[in-house]
Amino acid sequence: MRILVSRWSNSNSNSVVFKRRFSPMTWYNQKLEKSPLVVKSITTGALFGVGDVFAQLISKAKGDPFDWKRTRSATIYGTFIFGPLAHYHLNFIDWFTRNKLKLAGLRMALVKMVIDQFTYWTPLANVLYLFTLPLLEGRDTGYAKDNVRRNLLPILKVNWMVWPLVQIVNFSFVPVAHQLNVALLVSLVWVSFLSWKTRST
Repeated sequence: MRILVSRWSNSNSNSVVFKRRFSPMTWYNQKLEKSPLVVKSITTGALFGVGDVFAQLISKAKGDPFDWKRTRSATIYGTFIFGPLAHYHLNFIDWFTRNKLKLAGLRMALVKMVIDQFTYWTPLANVLYLFTLPLLEGRDTGYAKDNVRRNLLPILKVNWMVWPLVQIVNFSFVPVAHQLNVALLVSLVWVSFLSWKTRST
């Protein structure tokens, strides 16, 4: 009887370990720890693609065909351009504020937000998006430049109404390894807005 109980206990313990080992969040965190750049890039690409799908579903007129080329371009941009750049950007500002400025807590979060939103990153990221997406869709550089000229300032104005608060919360409470993921979840709505905005003007 003791042997049977012992065997059942071991089997039950193994099944619990098996379930924990293959839980989606555990699996994702293991992959993220092992290959952060690759995992973040793939996640970014997927969410950029989903954001574009949402934008098309919301904005396209009844009967208009779905533009899969546009969704493909958004996915490529997120995977190979924005995802890697955002990974290095977030790691840099964490290193800079923590190791060089010796900040912590809310002060560190505020300084990170200022660097993220009001120095190089946000203007550059939006210019890159507005310029690169038309090129990935097969348009010429003249169209891409006009897209930046028409949309950059309106997008930045809306950006600064949303993202400073989001990033203060993100930088205050989320480990740096997951900060891009939190930003990307908010970006489902934001990318939908960007995609809609750049096609409606």
